[in-house]
Amino acid sequence: MNTKIVLTLSILLGSIIAQAEMNYSYEMKYGVGKQVERTASDNPVTSDYSYFENLLDINTYFGDHIYLYTQLEYSNPPVFGYSRTRIDSMINRFYLEYSHEKFNVKLGDLYELFGRGLSFYTMQDQNVDYDNSIKGLALNYSLKDNLGISTLIGTGDYAYRSNPTTQKNNRQFNHDVILGSIQYENEILGSFQYLFNKKRSFFDIELIKSIFESSTELGEELMTRADSLYLPFIASNIYGLPSADTLLLQSHNVNWNIFLGIFDIYIDKVWINYDKIYGDEVFGSRFYTSIYTEILETGITYEYKNYNTPYLIKSISNPPIVYQESNSILASRNAHSMNFGNEIGHQLDINKNINRNMNIVGNLSISHRHQEEGMEELSLIDFLIMEEDPSIYTYYPFRQMYMELNGWAWSERLYYKIGLDYFTEFINKKHTYVFTLPTQWVWKLTNGSSITTYLETQEKTEKEPDPDNVTLYDETKYINYYLSVSYSHLGKWVVTGFYDQENKGSKSNKWTGADFSYKLNTKSQISIFYGSQKGGLICANGICAEQPGFEDGFKVTFRSLF
Repeated sequence: MNTKIVLTLSILLGSIIAQAEMNYSYEMKYGVGKQVERTASDNPVTSDYSYFENLLDINTYFGDHIYLYTQLEYSNPPVFGYSRTRIDSMINRFYLEYSHEKFNVKLGDLYELFGRGLSFYTMQDQNVDYDNSIKGLALNYSLKDNLGISTLIGTGDYAYRSNPTTQKNNRQFNHDVILGSIQYENEILGSFQYLFNKKRSFFDIELIKSIFESSTELGEELMTRADSLYLPFIASNIYGLPSADTLLLQSHNVNWNIFLGIFDIYIDKVWINYDKIYGDEVFGSRFYTSIYTEILETGITYEYKNYNTPYLIKSISNPPIVYQESNSILASRNAHSMNFGNEIGHQLDINKNINRNMNIVGNLSISHRHQEEGMEELSLIDFLIMEEDPSIYTYYPFRQMYMELNGWAWSERLYYKIGLDYFTEFINKKHTYVFTLPTQWVWKLTNGSSITTYLETQEKTEKEPDPDNVTLYDETKYINYYLSVSYSHLGKWVVTGFYDQENKGSKSNKWTGADFSYKLNTKSQISIFYGSQKGGLICANGICAEQPGFEDGFKVTFRSLF
């Protein structure tokens, strides 16, 4: 669709047609200072750094049935991704939706979720520059109150990072998708959905070469089939023949949600047939289930995942990660290396209200890869204990335990949250142990203002076995401290001071800063930060990007609804 036509529709149509109603959401981010790399090493590298991002969401309503959404972005440059300065690149997202009593039609950039996303889930997250939407047409039709059908067709460009440290997506391929589903709901049998999905992915020679030459698992798998792969490369380089590859995928997805007494049970299964690059069709599957119940005023949730689609690049799906992404500043810097194609995982979450003013939260997450030929068979207990033993290393096991006590004290003037987070992961014979103590304290003042404090400490140990003697390790220890104190004055403005420190042996790095946030009115707010901030991973639904370190600079953030 011509971008000038889209821009005209989204901005001017509302003012031309009298019955149209429009509202806007605007966010501006600006920063200038020094970018810091390898801040945890002995020799950090700094360079000039700046960003300028503008994001405008436009919502237009034509009567009761027609809705137009447009997202415009001007970034020069952004924190993640490529600059958007030309008119044809500024229109970031667009869709037109028509809703009626029996059906709903959507045309444009499609963000849709079926089940829990094992087969199809398109979403956008600006924080990590992630977007897997497709452009096309989606139709939902209700045959009866409890019976409906859906269909979707479209094409898309999927871009992703080969490494979280890369600030720009460096790999991309095109695909087209066709999908159909049926949904049925019954008071006794629960809700049921069947979904069929067919996709074609188009890998050009440059993408295949970049994967082939990489040190990723997919690159290593291609190397094992090098003899069969060299022919297309040779044909392309010598004879000029096309050596791109079209990969086909077909999936059947069934999900079911039912209430049985005190249990809320959800089951989701997808069977997938997909092509390897220059290879034959293979079979894979994904399975997810969750069970919730409440016993003795204790909420208990158990989740299980079993994803087995080796070397398949997920592009239109975002399955549940089945582990807890921490909201602690220090704990969130240690993210699990999620493998959506080869991972088994369990998560147990417990929430217990002791009395009106006290609550206990507990979480246990573990995951590991499937057993392959030559790997020793291990039990669930082995992954719970995670002893340092060569037999477990090839499973890439992960375990995280979290406990939290929160509530109110002193006539509900003091809110407290005290946590304990223990993170363990073995990858490529590298062992990571992280113990974090995050706390939050909020003191309500008599005039309606408040003081909020975040105080966190962390001890991190990284161990790498000696290649000549697995009983010997090279060990590195980090000690981290984080403190932020905020004063909120009647909800009108907030001033915050930050202190962040990391000790590595005799070396120490410190980051300090201050932020002032002011509520201009009920719909607009501006924040100004000056100082330094430590970089680290930012993750959303298992997709991670590394935020660069920031030194001796200032940032401005403005948000408004109008």
